[in-house]
Amino acid sequence: MDKFLETYSFLKLDWKEIENLDRPVTTKEIEEVMKTLPANKSPGPVIFTREFYQTFKEEISILLQLFQKIQEEGRLPNLFYEASIILIPNPENDTTKKNNYRPISLMNIGGKILNKILANQIQQYIKKIIYHDQMGFIPGMQGWYNIHKSINVIHHINKMKDKNHMIISINAEKAFDKIQHPFLIKMLSILGIEGSYLNIIIKAMYKSPTVNIILNGQTLKTFLLRTGTRQGCPLSPFLFKKILEILDTAIRQEEKIKGIQIGKGK
Repeated sequence: MDKFLETYSFLKLDWKEIENLDRPVTTKEIEEVMKTLPANKSPGPVIFTREFYQTFKEEISILLQLFQKIQEEGRLPNLFYEASIILIPNPENDTTKKNNYRPISLMNIGGKILNKILANQIQQYIKKIIYHDQMGFIPGMQGWYNIHKSINVIHHINKMKDKNHMIISINAEKAFDKIQHPFLIKMLSILGIEGSYLNIIIKAMYKSPTVNIILNGQTLKTFLLRTGTRQGCPLSPFLFKKILEILDTAIRQEEKIKGIQIGKGK
């Protein structure tokens, strides 16, 4: 793994940006996240909801103290490791097959608020550490941009005399569930993320996460989650995109892959 990652040059944060990520969580950040959380959502194992904290706003000061203590110690309360998984069927496929269900994690609200704050903090640098050809989960970007670009490339190839080109479509099946945690830690270190931010995201959050599955209204036995990022966690899209950036970078920096140039631009 180390040898592979050392082969390539990745986009990184500078020391000022890293320092900004390591600053303490503020009351304003908690309040802003509370406003954006959707209402009437199923709670995690602790059953506290967004509506609870909005009704009893004095509890926000307790959350602030908790989050700051987590940043100081790099250790999460056990409840932050826990989540319940419900299986959402894909109605367009055969629901008698397990591969046609999507697992969604119901996280405890305290953990979800902290993760959303961390996601907001890294989001301000997303366009610096994610190359511009990635569109998903990027503010101001739409997936159809790349679709339109691909159509233009295909039209361009069809007009060429030399049609010695190839377009490859890759489907990352169950991609969120297959991310290896040691690779995730190493990737964030290469990115330049360190200090309390890295300690909270990975060394604490992914140290010993546990889940239980809710099936037919019954909660099954808790087990340790050894791979993957949680679908339903505000940080998961960023973590997945950064893992995907490793593959994208390897393709971009491969000398034998020339790409297709249209016009005079690069």
